[in-house]
Amino acid sequence: MSRMVGEVCPGDGDVFTFQTPERLASVKGATTAAVEQLEPNHTAKIKSQVLTKIGRPPRLDHVEVSKHHYGKYRVNIWEQPEPNKDFIVPPAPRIGPSYYLTVSDTGEIVHSNPPLAKVGSPV
Repeated sequence: MSRMVGEVCPGDGDVFTFQTPERLASVKGATTAAVEQLEPNHTAKIKSQVLTKIGRPPRLDHVEVSKHHYGKYRVNIWEQPEPNKDFIVPPAPRIGPSYYLTVSDTGEIVHSNPPLAKVGSPV
C-alpha cells in the first residue's frame, strides 16, 4: 500500500512525509546551493567535448548526459533511424553510441569506456 505526502498513517496518527533535498540539506546544516556547489554539474561542457572528439553523427537526434556519482557520467548519443519508405510512421530515435565517463573537478573528460573515437573510425 502506498501513501501520499501528509496522509495520516492508520494506527499511529503520524503524518507520512518524504525527505526532500531541501529538508535533508537543512538537517545537515547546509543549503541546497551549498550542496550543489560541492558537486558541480558539467553536462554542457561534457556534451561539447564528446561531440568534438567523436564528430557529429550523420543522423544525430540529441545527446543525453546524465550525472551519476563521484565524477562519473553516462553519455548517450540518440540517433534517428535510417528512413524507410515502407513505413508510414517513422520509427522513434534510438541510442547509438553510449559512453561511461570519468570527469575531473573542472569538467574535463579523464577516461571514457569505450574510448571516444571519431564516428566511423575503428576503435
